[in-house]
Amino acid sequence: MKKIVLIAAIISSSVMLQGCVAAVVGMGAGATKVATDPRTTGTQVDDTTLDSKIGIKLKDEGDYFKGSRVVASSYNGNVLLTGQAASQAVIDKAVSIVESVDGVKKLYNQMRISDTVGALTITDDAWITTKVKSALVANKDTKARDIKVITENGEVFLLGIVTPTDGRLAADIASKVSGVRLVTTIFTYSE
Repeated sequence: MKKIVLIAAIISSSVMLQGCVAAVVGMGAGATKVATDPRTTGTQVDDTTLDSKIGIKLKDEGDYFKGSRVVASSYNGNVLLTGQAASQAVIDKAVSIVESVDGVKKLYNQMRISDTVGALTITDDAWITTKVKSALVANKDTKARDIKVITENGEVFLLGIVTPTDGRLAADIASKVSGVRLVTTIFTYSE
């Protein structure tokens, strides 16, 4: 009986330690992202806070958005609004809510009037995002860490702080990835 308890204790300790290793690795990856992001740490925190504030405001109006998909993503205070809605009135309401949030510098409304996308499309979009990011990383001339990639229903949106040359190159690379229907750039240009 003591052997069984000892084996169980060793196994549970091993499992718990694996979780600790994953947490430490995750923290290291997060710290690396903060250090290599062209935005200041304060701006990164502001963007995260902005995403949360927008999410709360949209959720407060959840009944209004039933049957719609509203996704807001911020980068450097600029907010990209994507998703699908049954009518222009729903899109206008989403735009109004996002614009009312303190900290939004500029809103890029890319919502579409259409049926909401399903789980398969969302999964395909995640795969397209991964392929675009991988293509940017694989190209030695791009600064992939400076570019945020968002895909919605096959449309790829590129956000970031880049030079005009880097922005054109990133858009060209993204446009050649299989499954990409359209590339829209929402860059802040640096010189």
